Amino acid sequence: MSKHNFYPVELKIQIINRFLNGESAASLREEFKIPSRGTLYKWKDWYLNGEIISLESSFGRRLEKDIPVSEQLDKVTKELNLLKKYFSQERG
Repeated sequence: MSKHNFYPVELKIQIINRFLNGESAASLREEFKIPSRGTLYKWKDWYLNGEIISLESSFGRRLEKDIPVSEQLDKVTKELNLLKKYFSQERG
């Protein structure tokens, strides 16, 4: 099974609608060769939250440009704090 399938936004929406109408995630994953269990759930969450632009991503994550600045700042702040902690332990 290929890990790098491309799904157009329209197809993703059709898959999500079928999922929301009661079809199982496992059967949809098998039919459309969706490799990851979490991918379908991510798509569903983005769709239900109105983040249709995130569905344009060709790989299971939102594009950096689509992530709100506050989320990007939180991520970078956490990374910075982790690095500070690591380097302070290395020196000490």
